[in-house]
Amino acid sequence: MSCCGGNFCNFEFPPGPPLLDLPVAHLKARYLFLPYGTLLERGEKVRIWMENGKTETVFIGDKWPVDFAVNPPRIIAEAPPTWAQVALDSGREEDDLLGWAFNPLHNPQAPACVVRFEHIAVAQPTLKQRLYALLYKLRTL
Repeated sequence: MSCCGGNFCNFEFPPGPPLLDLPVAHLKARYLFLPYGTLLERGEKVRIWMENGKTETVFIGDKWPVDFAVNPPRIIAEAPPTWAQVALDSGREEDDLLGWAFNPLHNPQAPACVVRFEHIAVAQPTLKQRLYALLYKLRTL
């Protein structure tokens, strides 16, 4: 897969959980706008990816449909995120998301949705572990 023309940045994703269809702006993203929806459900393990080839494994926390019948469109949820948050994490302009119903690529039979991710907590090494790692490196020189 290449993210740019001329095959300047070819990369392949390592094996693992399924990748989402669209990239995110950064690996700590909490939301992603999927214009054609997804069959994935809450609690499934997936990988989000950036255009530079980096990936991170996350769980799908929630999947909310988007109602484009009202103006402005609204995310159907009890406490929906703002469109600015979704646009920032999705790497798209807020106006593009709000105007998706008027985009020529819009497909009413594939309803759009917003997905919220739950990131897996990664334990940071303690000071003691870092000191042991440094001492081990010094010992093996």
